[in-house]
Amino acid sequence: MKYPGQLKNTNFRKLWFSDILIGSADNIEMLIISWVIITKSNSGLILGIYGATRFFSTIFAPLFGSVIDRFNKKITLSLSRSYMIIHSIIFLIFSLQNILTTFNIIFITFFYGIARTSDRISREALTQILIKKKDLRNASGIIRATMDFTKIISPIIGAMIYTTLGIEYSYLIICILYIGALLAIYPINIHSTNQQNLILYKELLSGLTYLANNKTLISLISFAALVNFTVLTLPNAYLPFISKNILNGDANDLALLISFASIGSLIGSIIISVNNFSNTPGKFLIIFIFIWHILMLGTSLFTIKLIIICILILFGISSSITMVNMSILILSITDKNMIGRIIGIRQLAIFTLPVGLILSGYMIDKTGLISSIQIMSVIGIIISIILSFKSKNLMSYTNTY
Repeated sequence: MKYPGQLKNTNFRKLWFSDILIGSADNIEMLIISWVIITKSNSGLILGIYGATRFFSTIFAPLFGSVIDRFNKKITLSLSRSYMIIHSIIFLIFSLQNILTTFNIIFITFFYGIARTSDRISREALTQILIKKKDLRNASGIIRATMDFTKIISPIIGAMIYTTLGIEYSYLIICILYIGALLAIYPINIHSTNQQNLILYKELLSGLTYLANNKTLISLISFAALVNFTVLTLPNAYLPFISKNILNGDANDLALLISFASIGSLIGSIIISVNNFSNTPGKFLIIFIFIWHILMLGTSLFTIKLIIICILILFGISSSITMVNMSILILSITDKNMIGRIIGIRQLAIFTLPVGLILSGYMIDKTGLISSIQIMSVIGIIISIILSFKSKNLMSYTNTY
C-alpha cells in the first residue's frame, strides 16, 4: 500500500495512528466532561477551572523536557500513555459508582494534565528524531491534520454515545482507545538515549541559556504564550456557553460547533502541510495571529448559527496555519540535543491558557459572555502589536531548506 508524504516512514506511521486514537479519546472526554460541568453548575468559572486543570502542569514542562532529553523518547511516550489508560479507568469506576462530582473531576484531571504535558513533549521530540529537517513541514501538517480530524469526528460520536448510552459507556470507549494508542507505538524502534548522567538543574539551566541566546525562539515562545492566553480560550471556555446560552443547544450542538471549527483546522493543516507560502514564515505567522484574534472577536458580534459556523471554520483555518508554522519553526531552529528542553519551555507557554481560562470564566459570570469574548480579543490584538515590534529577528527569519 502506498502512503502519502511522511506516512511512508514506518515508525512515523505508527506514531500517527497512535495519535489518532489519543486525539479521539481526549476530544470525546473534553466534550463530555465540559457538558457535565456546565449542566451541573452552569458556572463559567468552574468550567474555566476544569480547563485550567488540564493545562496547569505545563508549569513543570521545562523539568519534564530536561528529563525526557536523557531518555528514549518511545519509553517516555509509553509511560504517559499508560497513565492515560489508568485515568480513564478511574473515571469509568467513579461514573459507575455515581460519585463523579465536579470536585472529583477537577482533582483527577490534574494528574491527567501531567501525563498530557509529558506526552506532548515526548511526541514532538520523537517526531524530530524520526523525520528529517526538510520533511518537518509535511510531518507537522500530517500530525496537526490528524488531531483536527479527530476533533471533527470524536465530539459528534462522543455526544451521541453520551446522550444515548450515558457516561459509563463513553468512558469504556475512551479506555479502549487509550489502550489501542499504547499498543500502536510498541513496535517503534529508536535508539536515542543520552548516556550522560542527569543533573536536573544543569539540564534546565542549559535549556534556558540556549533559549536566551536565540531571539527568534524567544519571540516564538512569547507568541505561543499569547495565543494560549487569549484565542485558545474560545474552544476551551466559550464554545459551551455559546452553544447553551446563545444558540439554546445541547451536547450535540456543542459537538457540531467544535466539529466545524475542527473542519477549518483540518483545511488549514492540509494547506500548510503541502505548500510553503512564504520564505519568511515568521512574518506569515504573525499575520495569521492577528487574523485569528479578529475572528475570535467576530464570534461575539453575531447570534445567527450559520454565521457563527462560518466564523468558526475560518477560526480553525487560522489556528492550524498559526500553530503548525510555530511548531515547524521551533523544530527547525532547535538543535536535536536540546529539543526536549526547548519544547518543555515552549510547553510552559501553555501555562497562560489556564490563567486565561480562569479569567474568561470569571468574566463570563461577572460581565457576560459577549463582553468577555470581546475583552480577551482586544487584549490579544494589543499584545500582538507590541510583540510584533519586539520580534525583528522572527519577522526577518528565512527558510534555510
